[in-house]
Amino acid sequence: MTIDGSKGIRKIPRSFEKISTDNIEIMTTGRIELSASGRAVAANVRRLRKARGWSLRSLSEALAKAGRGLSQDAINKIENGADEDTKRQIRRVDTDDLVALAVVFGVSPAALLVPFTQWMFDLVSVTGAGEVPAVAAWEWANGARRLTYETDRRRETQDKEFELHGQPEWLHPGGAVLPAGQQMAEGDTIVLEWDENGKPVGRHYGPEELGRRDDG
Repeated sequence: MTIDGSKGIRKIPRSFEKISTDNIEIMTTGRIELSASGRAVAANVRRLRKARGWSLRSLSEALAKAGRGLSQDAINKIENGADEDTKRQIRRVDTDDLVALAVVFGVSPAALLVPFTQWMFDLVSVTGAGEVPAVAAWEWANGARRLTYETDRRRETQDKEFELHGQPEWLHPGGAVLPAGQQMAEGDTIVLEWDENGKPVGRHYGPEELGRRDDG
C-alpha cells in the first residue's frame, strides 16, 4: 500500500520475465530402437507366454499378482519388439519388468536374455559382444564362464576376475556358508528349502533334526 492508501505496483524480477520460446529446447520422443539383446528378450517373452498357454490377459494378471503391473497392451508392444523390421509400436523391457517376467514364467533371467536356439553352436547376437555360439552365450548368462576375453591380458587372470566379481564367495566350491566370524555347532547345517507358499528359505538343522527331515 502507498501512503495515500492506493495499491502500489510491484515489479516482476527479471528472472521471472517471459522467456522467448526460441531459447527453449523441446525434447521429442522418437521411435524406440532395440538392439540384439532387446529383441531376444521380446522373442523370449512371446515364446515363454505361448509355452505356458497364456493369453496376453493371463500374463498381465500373473504379473499383477506378483506386484508388477503390465497391461495387455504393454505386453503386446514388448512382444512386437521381437521382429527387427516391425512397423508396430514396441516397448522396451526394463530391469524390473525382466525380473518379474522371469519369476512368473518360472525361469531364470537368462532364459529371457539369451536367444533360444535349436543347436548349441547356432550363432546368436549379444549386445556388446556381437555374434557368438549359443552355448557360449548361455554359459556366460548362467555364470559358468566369460563370454569374451581381452587379448592383451592373461586369460587365467580374467577367469579369476570373473569368478571373484561375478558371484558371491559362498557360491564357489568350498565357499563359506556363514559370515566371517560366525560358526555352527558340529554336525549342524543350513539347508535351502521352499516353504508352504513356494518361497525359498534357509533353515538351520541340528544332526538329529536333519536326520528326521531326511527320513520324512
